Amino acid sequence: MTSSQSPIARVHFERNQRTRDDWDAFSTHRQHVTGIIANTASRSHRRLCLLGVGNGNDVDLEVLASHFDEIALVDLDDAAIRQCVGGLSAAAARRVTPHGHIDLSYILSDLDLLRAEPSSAQQTLDSLVVKARDLPRQIDLGCWDVVVSTCLLSQLIDSVFIAVGPSHPRAAELALAVRDGHLAQLDALVDDGGKMLLITDFVSSDTLPELQQVAADSLQSLVHQAVANRNFFTGLNPAVLRQRMQNGHLLPKVYPAWRWIMGPRCFAVCAIEAVGGKTQRSNIAG
Repeated sequence: MTSSQSPIARVHFERNQRTRDDWDAFSTHRQHVTGIIANTASRSHRRLCLLGVGNGNDVDLEVLASHFDEIALVDLDDAAIRQCVGGLSAAAARRVTPHGHIDLSYILSDLDLLRAEPSSAQQTLDSLVVKARDLPRQIDLGCWDVVVSTCLLSQLIDSVFIAVGPSHPRAAELALAVRDGHLAQLDALVDDGGKMLLITDFVSSDTLPELQQVAADSLQSLVHQAVANRNFFTGLNPAVLRQRMQNGHLLPKVYPAWRWIMGPRCFAVCAIEAVGGKTQRSNIAG
């Protein structure tokens, strides 16, 4: 089954279509994301891989092209990233290479089958948990100085819930397997000494309505309290993500959370930056 035929992929494609013209609405969120990514560039870090870039509304590629010599854009939605590249200046476009039709969960077709044939759920889920965690051996995109997951992880996890429903007794188990596989994939794609950056939404105004109106100087306190109360998307506890991205004694850098307003909903977003070092890292593989 190709991505264009996948029922779950079509859900994500439709989301991209709905937000395709929301460049201005993403302005504040994009400034945060672009600034954090640009901050990872240096003389020795000039090659960037962006995972889950979609329409490109999350990132200002013109700005990033002034910091990086080579930028790979990886996404399931080939049409979205090609449209994104098509709007770039000639100078920026020369530094950007799109990689479409890539299922960064590696289990999308399996999830489609699971959704269509729930009677096979037990056996299928057993194999999917293993397959999701084994992701780094399945998708080879080379190694990069900087690898960034751009608000992708919540979408990968959401594919699980689209397939089996949030009340399924093993939905959380599979969601965590997808999370761990994605973190391992980031680690596999980054060169030793390079930087891996996870940017993800982790709670929304659906369960934390105060996000809509909280003052800027109270935002960190609000989201810390939400996490302490276990109010976050499944698998996206920022404290756990930081622990699992730790490289030996090197603690990941955690940026202050910010708000991402998408129409009537509001999300809190975190960014966690870790140093690549495959010989030292154990938490992700474990």
